Amino acid sequence: MALTSGIILYLGFNFLKGTDIFSKNNTFYVKYDKIDGLAISNAIFINGYQVGKVKSTTLLQNEHNRVIVALDINKEILVGDSTYAQITKDLLGNTSIVLLMGKNTKLFGNGDTLRGGFETGFSEILEGKAYPVIEHIDTTIVRLSRLIDDNMRKKLYGTISNFEAISGDFKTTMHDSKDNLSSMINNMNTLSGNLVETEKQLKPILAKFSALADSLNDIELKQTVDHANRLLAELNKSAEKITNGEGTLGALINDKAAYDN
Repeated sequence: MALTSGIILYLGFNFLKGTDIFSKNNTFYVKYDKIDGLAISNAIFINGYQVGKVKSTTLLQNEHNRVIVALDINKEILVGDSTYAQITKDLLGNTSIVLLMGKNTKLFGNGDTLRGGFETGFSEILEGKAYPVIEHIDTTIVRLSRLIDDNMRKKLYGTISNFEAISGDFKTTMHDSKDNLSSMINNMNTLSGNLVETEKQLKPILAKFSALADSLNDIELKQTVDHANRLLAELNKSAEKITNGEGTLGALINDKAAYDN
């Protein structure tokens, strides 16, 4: 009876403390100055192997706003005085806790407090390296500004002034030449119009010349044909006369006695 009462008392006491004696995990606590987005259920790792998860986070306003984090860790993991709970963040911004295990001289149990800290992330490393570079650039700029003496500044200002004067003269020249350019453009437009009109007038004249040339060709061809026809007619008449014995040549050709001799 006394044993049963003791067991019930033990279970009730742990229940009031919020401890689940049948749980397969132990709860450990770590206090951090900051947790950088660490949230409930974020994973806890040892060498990349998950051994637990974040159980809760609580802000301690009476301790300069530090944060106490409850870690739910597998009971099989031997946690002791050398265990260091380090908050880390990967390149994608995911936050987790890595347990750095050493040689324990004393093992911790459920409810004990571990040492913890924050790992320097990539952004902090980059920021730390960027500051010296920026300071070096600032120093270099200051040195360069000192190297440029007053004479160099005067020469630079003089060059800029000359450039501005040249730009002003060019603008004035363009303004003065504007009217001349307009007149030239108008004259070119007028000349183009005259050429177009001249082309229109030349077309009928050229057509007439072409027709005249065709007519001349036709006339010359007709005269040649007529002349040839007249020659052929004369030849035909001469041939008939010779055949009929007319004329000296016809008599000679048709005289058989003369042919025999």
